[in-house]
Amino acid sequence: MNLAEKIASAYLRLNGFLTIPHFNMFDGAQHNHVDIVGLRAANSRELVGQTIFPTDDLLFNELSDLFGRDARSITVGIVAEARTNADRDEPSNHHSDYVRSFLGDVPLARTAFYAGKHRIDWDGDVLDIGIKYAGLWIQKRIDWMNENEALLSKNGSWYLSEDFLSDFLALGRNGLLTADRLEE
Repeated sequence: MNLAEKIASAYLRLNGFLTIPHFNMFDGAQHNHVDIVGLRAANSRELVGQTIFPTDDLLFNELSDLFGRDARSITVGIVAEARTNADRDEPSNHHSDYVRSFLGDVPLARTAFYAGKHRIDWDGDVLDIGIKYAGLWIQKRIDWMNENEALLSKNGSWYLSEDFLSDFLALGRNGLLTADRLEE
């Protein structure tokens, strides 16, 4: 995976999505994969004791508007393309239909992660998520975890199983990344 795909995948994972990178398509004349497919089960949450880990309210507000109901309370899918530059790419309708049938016809959001915007908003029927926004949100979530480290027994296991998140965790612990620029 390239850097944009890692950021997009980590962002989705920390918001409760199970992700499949480089999802192969076995039909159609266009390129043969989408960068990320994500699935989030209804009422999914990451919980330690009685503490529910935070998710991105902006993301779920936009998804809720798209689906006409609380996106946290239904099973939803994402099909995403990710770029580190401003050359925006979006999943085709054909690819979205293919992924939708693969995920069992769950509500599906077409999503473009790229460097063109530092926010979340719509471009037609595609949800644009700025790669900088996603990266800073990841760091905000990790900052929250570091502040609440007493609740966690295994955040160090990221070093063994989630390489990209472990890099974010280590950079944050050493003060090299902060999420205070998320609002810019």
